[in-house]
Amino acid sequence: MSTERKVLHFITGIGGGGAENFLRSLVANMQGSRWQTVIVVVRVHPHEVFAEELRAMGSIIHDLNATALLKPGVWLAVRRIIAQEQPDVVQTWMHHADFIGGLAAYAAGVPQVVWGVRATEVHRNPDDSALKTFLFLQALRWSSKLLPTKIIANSTVAIDVHEAMGYPRSKMVWVPNGVNAQRFAPNEATRHETRAQLGIPSEAPVVGFVGRFHPVKDLECFFQAAVIAQTQRADLHCVLVGGRAEELYPAARACFEALPKCDQVRFVPFGSATERYYPAFDVFTLCSRSEAFPNVVLEAMATGVPCVTTAAGDCAAMLKDLGDVVPCGDETALATGWLKRLALSADERAALAGKSRARALADYSMERAARQFMDVYEEVAA
Repeated sequence: MSTERKVLHFITGIGGGGAENFLRSLVANMQGSRWQTVIVVVRVHPHEVFAEELRAMGSIIHDLNATALLKPGVWLAVRRIIAQEQPDVVQTWMHHADFIGGLAAYAAGVPQVVWGVRATEVHRNPDDSALKTFLFLQALRWSSKLLPTKIIANSTVAIDVHEAMGYPRSKMVWVPNGVNAQRFAPNEATRHETRAQLGIPSEAPVVGFVGRFHPVKDLECFFQAAVIAQTQRADLHCVLVGGRAEELYPAARACFEALPKCDQVRFVPFGSATERYYPAFDVFTLCSRSEAFPNVVLEAMATGVPCVTTAAGDCAAMLKDLGDVVPCGDETALATGWLKRLALSADERAALAGKSRARALADYSMERAARQFMDVYEEVAA
């Protein structure tokens, strides 16, 4: 291709969440293009394996090794790296990185900034005061008009929410997430291998979750639904990919410990092979109170796993008639959805799996998403 260009990404971490997973897939699909990738990470640890994967794909990684994002030292370090790298475009990921990265790029003399909106609410840390949260929301509102050239949102719901917050709609571009169809695919051998590894009987019903152990994911609802479901299916097992039991936040841990059959719950720390767990699920569930366009639903669809989700973000638009969408926080409806999907016959499951995978590949390929990101970068760089 013609002259090489450089895009610098600024993100809090590189493992464990939807934005982080998507960034790694984006980098993989931009290999061979004219775009060189630089990634500035607030803290790589404990996801060094992902840093090695990204370096193997040709990315340059700058690890700030900081413990918090909203600190003067982080801003100064990001500004210095941007000035040193002189990228054609700076891409930031999520609200806090958008604000800090946008200011740093402006100060470094690189005004070509793309913000990344991937949530329908601004996440508030437990120790943040109401005043601090209010001031940060106001800072986002006004800086959204000045700092980014474009704002990529992965959810139509998120676009509406952020316009109401004061973001300029004229700058916002909808680019839904994409899924790697080769990585996430039905695999009967993997199903049996993963269940054996986890110590789960091959014929036991399994409900799976993949995601961060964050209060917004409402794992209290998950465990409360599991209590209901286990009263009707005593052999029900649950697998949560995203952390260890001791990493559950207090409210979720209390609900987990109230389960009648805690020994039928498996916890799996985040790793680089989440695709090995989806085939082991009979039902995939997402129980969040707030989402934008969750990657994990696409990954489950591509693997052919029936989905039961809460009505968060674009879940209903993604699934349409191929899954169950229940009200947020309704553990009874969530459990009812699980039991309904577990009752499908083998033929019904096979038909649903084929339709789900076909929709994921037709409407949400990673190749399409990467092309759209690069189109935005070209427009901004020009």
